[in-house]
Amino acid sequence: MSGSARSARRRAPPLLVFSGPSGAGKTRLLVRLIPALRARGLAVAVVKHTGHRHALDVRGKDTERLRRAGAVAAAIEGPAGLAWFGPPAGGPRALARLLPPCDLVLGEGWKRERLPRVEVHRRRVDRAFLCAEDRGVVAVVTDEPPPRPLPTFAPGEVERLASWVVGWVRRQRRPARQRR
Repeated sequence: MSGSARSARRRAPPLLVFSGPSGAGKTRLLVRLIPALRARGLAVAVVKHTGHRHALDVRGKDTERLRRAGAVAAAIEGPAGLAWFGPPAGGPRALARLLPPCDLVLGEGWKRERLPRVEVHRRRVDRAFLCAEDRGVVAVVTDEPPPRPLPTFAPGEVERLASWVVGWVRRQRRPARQRR
């Protein structure tokens, strides 16, 4: 079976996005959460969104020069990893399909996408809660009570959050009629 046929049959892993304003601690939380999820046996990948319009490739490097010359994309691989520079993939689900097989894809950002999300909220950063209007929020990491009942975690409760995420992943793997 070809690699593309294998990937077409592979079930996409669940995608759980962590969203909140800049400075709320999303990356800090994910850096602590990923090892806790790995310790629970999950293989985790991450996709990240940025709203900043900056070049991700470095001017003057081979990949940038090749793209400037007209290549639609350029990839470079070495002993330590892979980098791919090209047009946007088309959102977090499309980007996640480019990743190697895993049990869970965590996303950072994508506040405007219709995805299940954990809101990362800090009162000192922004008083408004995403979950007040976004019904896609399935849990909140916060330093104050959220405006509606949801699983809620303090910023330091990484182990408790990891246990909740593992349960969430298990629920996503069940057929839709059994998730209720």
